[in-house]
Amino acid sequence: MKKLLLSLILLTTLQAQATKKEFSLIISGGISLGAYEAGYNWALLKYMRHIKYNSTNSDIDLKSIAGASAGAINTLMSAMAWCRSRESFDINNTIEQNLFHDMWTDVDFEDLFINKDATTDPDNQTSLFSRNQIAYLAGKIMEEMHQPFYERECKVPFGFAVTRVNPKEVTIKNIKIANKLFHIPFYFTVDESGKGVVLDNMDSYIQRDNIIHLSEHGKPSDEAVKNAMFASSAFPIAFEQVALDYLYKGKKEHALFLDGGVFDNVPLDLAIRLANYQSTDFIFMDPKNMRRTYERTKEDNEKDFRESPINTAIGLLMQIFSSSESSVLYNTLSEHFLKSDKQIHLSSRYFPITGKFLEHFGAFLDVGFREYDYYVGVYDATINAAKYACEYGSGKGQKTDICENRARTYIYNILTKNSQKSKHFLNLLSQEEFGAPFEQGSYEANASLVQVYEAIKDTTVGDIDDYHDFIDNLRKSDYKPTNNFLKHTLAHPDNWYRKPLTNIVQRIVTLEDKNSENLSSAIASVAAYTAGSFYRTKSGFTYNPVSAPLDKDKLWVKALPYELALTKNMLSFGYEYYYYFDHDKFYLPRAVEVKPSISFEMNNRDDQVNFARVDFNLHYDIKKDFIMIGAGPSLYRDFTNELDKDVAVGFNAYVDLLNILRITYTKRDDYAGREHNVYLGINDIPSFIYWVFGN
Repeated sequence: MKKLLLSLILLTTLQAQATKKEFSLIISGGISLGAYEAGYNWALLKYMRHIKYNSTNSDIDLKSIAGASAGAINTLMSAMAWCRSRESFDINNTIEQNLFHDMWTDVDFEDLFINKDATTDPDNQTSLFSRNQIAYLAGKIMEEMHQPFYERECKVPFGFAVTRVNPKEVTIKNIKIANKLFHIPFYFTVDESGKGVVLDNMDSYIQRDNIIHLSEHGKPSDEAVKNAMFASSAFPIAFEQVALDYLYKGKKEHALFLDGGVFDNVPLDLAIRLANYQSTDFIFMDPKNMRRTYERTKEDNEKDFRESPINTAIGLLMQIFSSSESSVLYNTLSEHFLKSDKQIHLSSRYFPITGKFLEHFGAFLDVGFREYDYYVGVYDATINAAKYACEYGSGKGQKTDICENRARTYIYNILTKNSQKSKHFLNLLSQEEFGAPFEQGSYEANASLVQVYEAIKDTTVGDIDDYHDFIDNLRKSDYKPTNNFLKHTLAHPDNWYRKPLTNIVQRIVTLEDKNSENLSSAIASVAAYTAGSFYRTKSGFTYNPVSAPLDKDKLWVKALPYELALTKNMLSFGYEYYYYFDHDKFYLPRAVEVKPSISFEMNNRDDQVNFARVDFNLHYDIKKDFIMIGAGPSLYRDFTNELDKDVAVGFNAYVDLLNILRITYTKRDDYAGREHNVYLGINDIPSFIYWVFGN
């Protein structure tokens, strides 16, 4: 009863100076950052819709929503959330049960990866990852859209940014321009039975040279809407390009499209036009914007930050995206906001999120990561919405600290209704940021949420070193992962990328075999072999540590010699046995190596015989995955028709480059002038056979 009275008092206070607000929502992309955005969007719209229903003085109107990439998926769900009827406000719409939550927590790496034979996604011939699980969940969105959950008079313009794979040449004032950026405008409306309907937005104020429509009659099919959403979120290489049939200036066309975030990750211009230039306030979902200042320590600044192969490659791609989107956003801001009273309200984030790791793929590693990011998004929406209310909205003019404290508690109570899990976690976050919880009380904790929070709270920018610290903290907390990739990461934190990289390389070679000419396919196979050092697992006892992902029918490859080496007049075949130690210190042995080999003379010479040699070496990683060295004693036994009974002693030392090229020096005592030899060897012969001939 006390909480109810507090809410009623606060509601009256916040509405005392209520003013009309017409706002637009812009949702950027960011791959697994979509989980954070989902929590933020759900919370913001749930609160604002609550105010619209329960305030007699408040006049809030959502004029448009625009999204790109992962934000496109959240855009459609946001339109649906805004149109929720009073009667269905809490049906499938609580903090733990809603479309936003389910869409992003039910997709992880294991759903995305395609197996070698592509039986998990047989029609996919062009991308690294499968969209099957995402398509299944998108079907759930459409199912809920057709439920009678919506207010009959509600109508929200929304749209997606997409990128045309092959540019469309248009002529403006006799100047020919090759354009790749396009926008797809819709309306979310509600029929007489309270069910949601998506219509093409054909309004004249929307039209310009980069607008396309999905139907002739104005009502695109559910499949067409899903395909448009997938096109906008088709991150290059990762997901398949999407073929769309559409109308451009009234003419039917067909083309392939991919991620709208390539050129317009913040589709502010589309939001402005969808709102018919009527919005006064623009809420921009930006997971990168921090309200917390991190100060890097002297040790951090002097540290050589590590970059994994995956992180480096994706990072370069993301930089290209960033530079492309910035120019579009700059032009929009210059045109519409420099001399205008329109307001842009940026979301802000206080706590680190897992989606910032691995160049925005990090949250896909485990459902616990996505749950954490989702709840951090809910928390930040609570903080930011209170700030909006007190600075720009109905609480304007009141003492800021008092207003925001009350508003935060009020919003918190709306969002966490009947949820022990969320009450505990959001109070934990509030205690950390403000030194006090939203409310006093004892609530049942969720172990995985708390473990992720404790492991991540002291990270800073989300780089590889932070990721290593985060994983190390998770290991210490005894976190229980649900995903095999995370299990591998926790077991091998310094080699976390080996398992996913193996799958990615395998997929690339498979696609090249299917789609490319012989030369291109051969280049891909050789490249896969060359990169083997980066995804070869180094753990425990290993025989012939091949980098190729061997299936059961390819295990015969391991019977082949691991090394082929040449020295003057001698050809050597060797096998390798390792026991790897669990550490990453370059000055300590990384492994013990036992290497039996047989050397044959290529020309009959009186001073040389065939012999067997066994090396016993300490193996060091000097430059991880690039340069390895080793040394140790060797035992020799000569043979002609049979092995000699005498055993000779020697020594060997080697330098190993990328686990492909090995240069070995050997010294054998008392060998008639042939004591010293230098071998040039090629390593991982089984993987070479696999990639080039057996894949």
